[in-house]
Amino acid sequence: MASGLDQLTLGGFVFSGFSPPDLLPLGGHQAMTIHKLPGGARVIDTLGRDDDDISWRGTFFQNDAINVCVQLDAMRKAGSLIPFIAAGQSRQVVISHFLYSIRRYPMWVEYIITLVVYQPPPTAGGGGASSSGGVDSAVSSDAASGADGVLPGGAPSGQGGIGSA
Repeated sequence: MASGLDQLTLGGFVFSGFSPPDLLPLGGHQAMTIHKLPGGARVIDTLGRDDDDISWRGTFFQNDAINVCVQLDAMRKAGSLIPFIAAGQSRQVVISHFLYSIRRYPMWVEYIITLVVYQPPPTAGGGGASSSGGVDSAVSSDAASGADGVLPGGAPSGQGGIGSA
């Protein structure tokens, strides 16, 4: 693992030697709501990224393999947000699952790990119309502009209410 792009790091622990996985799936999907209209038309409201859990399996083949597994399992038990760095990308994650199987004590241990990617809540005014702040401001704006033509008591202006000409 020559460069930083080649390193796999989880909470300060660097996977090296045999421990990095052969395959590391990353990515996810776009959360969305699809409204199907008469005639086959569709309106798609995108709600933002929804990262898949990151899971892989690997092997620790080193003198302290058991100690490494105990350290990773302690991180799982803590349930804290930890940095995950792979392929030059960084995410905040929580270890949701860590299972290790001892093949040959103490040097050869196989493991499976699953990480849940933390997605911070949207900030007020930081999203588009699909964020809750955007929807709230749009509704407030619509209500304010619609109320401009209504007199106290609910009668529209110019409809014979109090103060109409």
